[in-house]
Amino acid sequence: MWEVLKSIFSPSQYMPHGNCYLWQTSLVWLHLLSDLLIALAYFSIPTMLLYFLCKRKKEVPFLGVFALFGAFIILCGVGHLLEIWTLWYPAYWLSGIEQAMTALVSCYTALQMATLLPQFLALKTPEQLEVVNQQLQYQILERQQAEKILQNIVMATSSVTGEAFFPALVENLAKALNVNYVFVSEIVEGSFHLKTLAIWGEGKIRDNIEFNFLNTPCQTVINTRELSYYPDKLGKIFPKSSFIGNTKAECYLGVPLLDVYRQAIGVLCVINNQPLVNEENAMAMVQVFAARATSELLRQKAEIARSRAYDDLENRVQEATEGLRLRTAELVETNASLKTQIQERIAAESKMKARGNRLKKQQTGLLKLTKNKNLYEGNFQVALQEITELGSHILDVEKTSVWFYSDDKSELKCADSYQLSVAQHSQEKKFFTGGFPLLFQDVNYQDKNHTQNVDIHSDTPGANVDYFAPISVSATLNIPINFKGKIIGMICLEHKGTNRNWEVEEQNFGSYLAYMTSLAMESRDRLQAELSLRQKNLELATTLQQLQTAQQELIQSEKMVALGQLIAGIAHEINTPLGAINSSINSITNFWETYLEKLPIFFKELSPERQEKFFTLLKKSNGEGLSLSTREQRQIKRNLVSQLQANSIDKATIMANYLAGIGVYDNLAEFLPLLKDKNSEEILKIAYQFANVQTSSKTIRTAAERAAKVVFALKTYARYDSSGQKVKANILEGIETVLTLYNNKIKHGVEVIRKFDNSLPFIQCYPDELNQVWTNLIHNALQAMEYDGNLTIQATQLDSYIRVSITDSGKGIPPEIMSKIFQPFFTTKPPGEGSGLGLDIVRKIIEKHDGRIEVNSVPGETTFTVYLLMDNE
Repeated sequence: MWEVLKSIFSPSQYMPHGNCYLWQTSLVWLHLLSDLLIALAYFSIPTMLLYFLCKRKKEVPFLGVFALFGAFIILCGVGHLLEIWTLWYPAYWLSGIEQAMTALVSCYTALQMATLLPQFLALKTPEQLEVVNQQLQYQILERQQAEKILQNIVMATSSVTGEAFFPALVENLAKALNVNYVFVSEIVEGSFHLKTLAIWGEGKIRDNIEFNFLNTPCQTVINTRELSYYPDKLGKIFPKSSFIGNTKAECYLGVPLLDVYRQAIGVLCVINNQPLVNEENAMAMVQVFAARATSELLRQKAEIARSRAYDDLENRVQEATEGLRLRTAELVETNASLKTQIQERIAAESKMKARGNRLKKQQTGLLKLTKNKNLYEGNFQVALQEITELGSHILDVEKTSVWFYSDDKSELKCADSYQLSVAQHSQEKKFFTGGFPLLFQDVNYQDKNHTQNVDIHSDTPGANVDYFAPISVSATLNIPINFKGKIIGMICLEHKGTNRNWEVEEQNFGSYLAYMTSLAMESRDRLQAELSLRQKNLELATTLQQLQTAQQELIQSEKMVALGQLIAGIAHEINTPLGAINSSINSITNFWETYLEKLPIFFKELSPERQEKFFTLLKKSNGEGLSLSTREQRQIKRNLVSQLQANSIDKATIMANYLAGIGVYDNLAEFLPLLKDKNSEEILKIAYQFANVQTSSKTIRTAAERAAKVVFALKTYARYDSSGQKVKANILEGIETVLTLYNNKIKHGVEVIRKFDNSLPFIQCYPDELNQVWTNLIHNALQAMEYDGNLTIQATQLDSYIRVSITDSGKGIPPEIMSKIFQPFFTTKPPGEGSGLGLDIVRKIIEKHDGRIEVNSVPGETTFTVYLLMDNE
């Protein structure tokens, strides 16, 4: 490559170019100056072309050809410079390469010129451009003439209103369009007739007429509510129209008069014996003045309606004046009733707020108790002291005590009693149950709390007086303690002072204390059993090692393990709706604190008509239950702003925000009087606040239902039927109870797919034991998925069986352990996390119901299928 370049630029192989000119000075100078001037000319031409293109690049076509020409000319200029160069430095290869490049560019330019030649020929000549320019000037002149005609008509009609408007309109429009007839008419309500408001015909104003518009071009205009134009042959198209026949019209142009609801109320017509001269201008002019005629017609109708309304108002004022005294008395009575209602509502709000505070306080106490180690470590007496202290402080009672029956239930013994006023515990007090029939005998029913107000008389048994008198007990709440399916005692809450109505949440909290007492007893028994097993292990040593393992694993109750794992999640599930209730109560309280004093004045200043529209607005808010996305809310607000602006409502954006918050999304016609009121913003603001109160009330109801559902599920799960008899039960209810308890573990990563046949019959079964089946299978499925995946539960009827299948998307069961999963004490879980009894218990419960269980497992899908016999009484 280097040798090639040296040969191109090296002059050593050639004679100097000056030899061609015999080195004659004059001849050399002649060629030198000629080549130099030609090169300068070649370089100046593309420079001027480039300058021209930069100034007019958006107007000049064929920019590519211009670029090729410029390149060709520049290469030609370079060639002439090389001619001068080679006089003394003959690099002929370089000159030849430049000439070759010039040849290529020139040939390519010639080809492009041949390709673009048809386009060059298609360019308009100056004569053709002049013709186009004249046509544009003619169109501009026509447009100016049309605008001048419109201005004349507007000036002629703007100075008149009322009855003189329509004659002036048709006269000026007929003269402007140079047509035979122009008339404007309105539809006679409830008929197919048009009544003319003004007619211009044959150079003068004609008498108004009324005619049937059926089978006429006016019918088309009214039905379609659009402009209609028939340029010729009108008589043949509408042969039944007598008006067309009488006028011998050939051309028809009609525009409907539309009200605010886009309904036709009249027609503006142009009729001529020949086609219109300038159809587009004529259509535009007729449409403009149809809108003007519509406005005037609506104005006249509004004026008539206003006059009638004024007369009606005069009559109503007279009637109202006559009954003013009665109305004043009614208003006084209404104000008194409203004041009473406000006071009742304030009292209700105060009660609701107090209830929310109680619930929050109870929830905090319950969470504190559930986290207490003494409750689970077997420190029974310490746990009882903490339970009684918590009951007295949270429920604000003077004394909380825990009592246990003797074996024959003839005697009650106080395990612990806490007196709030002296902050002191006591115990070892005994009573015969026969001496306290009201307090203790009737408590022997599961899931039933007993409340009563105590009134001590002279005939009250002495034991009662000795027990109640020192602290002046006035009301008690007794909650049974259920342990292993039997009532073994009670928790007694004693209030002193005035009588007390025990609220539902207070009774529920007492039930939680009773449940925690049972839990403490189980922990105590578990601790005692562990101590006993440890002692026996020391005695039996190695020979009893297997028995010790079996006893330790059997001691661990499957149900209590599940409850222990779920208690924090259940507490969260209850705390969430309580938070929603508290937030909603605060919202409602803030509303009443802000508007309580303003509402009587507001309603007093609001007219009856505005009050009616105001309460209609509130009903619409109460009826709407839509849940909208942010994007949908923005779209609704934009639509509302457009409607409000179209109706000339001030502060359209603010009003739209209030309306959207209330729940009014469209159909603003019925609220226009309210929106145009001078105090419309204040009215909508108060309506919006009322809507927030309604929303908060619904939130409280929903949250309370959610909390009740969780409590019911927990109570149902914890219930134990000690009768040992089968009862009719719904399988689906038991499954839903377990899903409710596991909701806190499910909702963060598990999708539950229910495929339930809701027509499944009730079956005779042991529902508490079946709940243990669903608990174990669902818990195993969740652990297999590591709480992330799909859980599918299907319940259907198959012949005489109810088939329930539980499928998880976990990693599956290895084939080598499939045959061992139902064996007692077999588990794949780490020590301390599973007893290995879950599936064995499941199999035994199902066999007890004369059913069977099957399992199929592949990676990503494991299914346990339970078959329960329906006719198994």
